[in-house]
Amino acid sequence: MKYNIIKIKPISGALGAEVSGVDLSKPLAKKALEEVKSAWLEHQVLFFRNQLLTPEQHVAFTKNFGELQGPGYMPTLDGYPNVYVQEYPGLYDGIVSDVTWHIDASFMKKPLKGAVLYALDVPDVGGDTAWVNLYAAYELLSKPMQKLCSGLTAIHDNFHKNLTAVLETYGAKGYEMARKATPPGEHPLVCRHPETGKKCLFYSELLISHFKELTEEENKTLKEFLQQHIQKPELYCRFKWENNSIAFWDNRCTAHKGIFDFGQAHRLMHRVAIQGATAPSK
Repeated sequence: MKYNIIKIKPISGALGAEVSGVDLSKPLAKKALEEVKSAWLEHQVLFFRNQLLTPEQHVAFTKNFGELQGPGYMPTLDGYPNVYVQEYPGLYDGIVSDVTWHIDASFMKKPLKGAVLYALDVPDVGGDTAWVNLYAAYELLSKPMQKLCSGLTAIHDNFHKNLTAVLETYGAKGYEMARKATPPGEHPLVCRHPETGKKCLFYSELLISHFKELTEEENKTLKEFLQQHIQKPELYCRFKWENNSIAFWDNRCTAHKGIFDFGQAHRLMHRVAIQGATAPSK
């Protein structure tokens, strides 16, 4: 697509583009908003630099793309129930979190549509985030493997990788409350994007516990294969954060992971997410 208002600079051959020419602290004109949305669907994750946003402006920009995710079990900013606070070190002490590839809240019946992550204070070195193109992850499979994956149902469980840590941190009662709030969900392993119509491999390494149709041994083999598959360098992009930079990703066709190589340095991010409107389907 040709863009007349915004400027687009892809950051890799797989996905991701830096956007300039817009000030997200101000309401976007209709045409500018249309171009941002088109670029988002085309490039899957957009990056904006040098954006000075208040929490109100962060929320206002994200609202352009759908209903916002409400408060959950993660900390939110006082007075702003839609603004999740991600502050390190210490936020996830003892809890497995962003360190493996994942689709945000993929255990939900209608997983999140997307999210806008804003960097307020980030380390000079380290703390990048990477995104993987799940369209390309599907397309890169052989035809027989595409057929196999297209017939499978994945169980997404928020606690299957960190049950022990959750019990140690919150106790049995805390685990029961969290489990009730976030029960496992199931989705087709291969889904069709509701807006682009393209097929993607809806694989969330952190959250998928198993595939319903396979034996335990088959599950182990396929999960190991898919974990290696989505890590291929030609499938992902990596973003170097700076203060006042933004990442805006489509959660329906990407997975992502934080790279925790910054030790005890301070890293403060605010995230506003868009509630999913549809359940993943074939």
